[in-house]
Amino acid sequence: MDRELEIKVLNINIEEIEEKLKAKGAEFLGVEIQKNYTFAPKNAKEFSNGYLRIREKTVDDKREATELTFKEVVDNKDNIRVNNEYTTTINSTSNMIKILEEIGLVERYVGDKKRISYNYRGQRFDIDIWSKDVYPDPYMEIEFTNVNLMEEILDEFEIDRKNVTNESINELIEKRK
Repeated sequence: MDRELEIKVLNINIEEIEEKLKAKGAEFLGVEIQKNYTFAPKNAKEFSNGYLRIREKTVDDKREATELTFKEVVDNKDNIRVNNEYTTTINSTSNMIKILEEIGLVERYVGDKKRISYNYRGQRFDIDIWSKDVYPDPYMEIEFTNVNLMEEILDEFEIDRKNVTNESINELIEKRK
């Protein structure tokens, strides 16, 4: 299990954010191309405490292992989201989808995402660009190793707090409907 502390920054200008990261000496981690399959119980929009996804990804043109992850929301206050992530590698997306359907889960959406990643001061910055049919606006996700760094980093990058959210991608998608 991994624990993550994360926020999303909405209404970003991709070029401007990348310029700031580079100017501050952030380490470029690479570009991922992902296909995400998200599942929910049959008669619900999502699990009460998180969500389940299959992720296929390519990093810098190299295919990576496909993963099944349950993201459990542990805490969601003070503008930061705390998740426990339970992840395992799977060999077949189609077989896993069949298993999930057989136990009563349904595919909520399938989306392609481009993720541009940087590391700055030990914190991970991911610029996420989803396929327009899933979520049309790019945003930046920041994963913190320490919640006490959040305000300092937001100030350093001059990020307007009205653009900061602790909502999941599922919650953002629902708000747009």
